[in-house]
Amino acid sequence: MWQIRKSALFKRQLLEFAENYKEIADLKTANRFLDYVDDAIKFIGKSPLACAVYFESQELEILQQYEFRKWSVKVFPHSIFFRVTDDKIILIEAIYAHRMNTIKRMSSDID
Repeated sequence: MWQIRKSALFKRQLLEFAENYKEIADLKTANRFLDYVDDAIKFIGKSPLACAVYFESQELEILQQYEFRKWSVKVFPHSIFFRVTDDKIILIEAIYAHRMNTIKRMSSDID
């Protein structure tokens, strides 16, 4: 069984996106977004190796030591970025909107 850990960055970004949906749409949309993120995390927890490797992360030297994977959030334009360790831990690192320049943001946000 995989153990899931969420980074402080992921938690902060998740709250920011949910607040944004609450402001621009409504509370129902924000809660639906959170539900779909939860569903995506459950899928990642069951089948992390079924998620695509994020090869673009290899373009930056600081990220080359990691193999990031990503999984899209159903209905919403966001992807969850994570990595898998040898000891059955899934480290959920970040969530980004598809139109963001993800590769540049990851290098400054991820240790």
